[in-house]
Amino acid sequence: MSELAMPDVDGIVKTIQSALTPVFLLAGTAGFLNVFASRLARVSDRINAIVDEMDSDGVTRDVRNAQLRVLRRRTIALEIAVIFGALTGVFVCAAILGLFVGQIERAIKEDWLYWNFGMGLLCLSVSLWAFIVEMLLATGSMIRQIARARRN
Repeated sequence: MSELAMPDVDGIVKTIQSALTPVFLLAGTAGFLNVFASRLARVSDRINAIVDEMDSDGVTRDVRNAQLRVLRRRTIALEIAVIFGALTGVFVCAAILGLFVGQIERAIKEDWLYWNFGMGLLCLSVSLWAFIVEMLLATGSMIRQIARARRN
């Protein structure tokens, strides 16, 4: 068998090793998305509970509307976190795909890798910032509710 017909095993191994770093980022991003989706579900449940209680308890409509406004802001922050977290996955997968396609064609398009991996990191950053905003909104709301309960 001639040398030209033999597969480049070293090149394939290097490609797989190079793909492991973005795969770990992808796994971590999936964990973040799970947290974001769980928090979004809890906010949704709380919104449903408030709407159901609007006329059934003695809490004023203004208080319930204020709670709904905060929950809507939290929902928006979590939606941003989920969207950009999902985009992170898309860009990281594109970078990994670029590694493998590049190995097949024997030419990795460096710009493709840099842009996709860079965009994945940028999207992950935006996603985490949106999560921080949501956490701050949740904490602020909780502190206000505790203060209101102490006054009453």
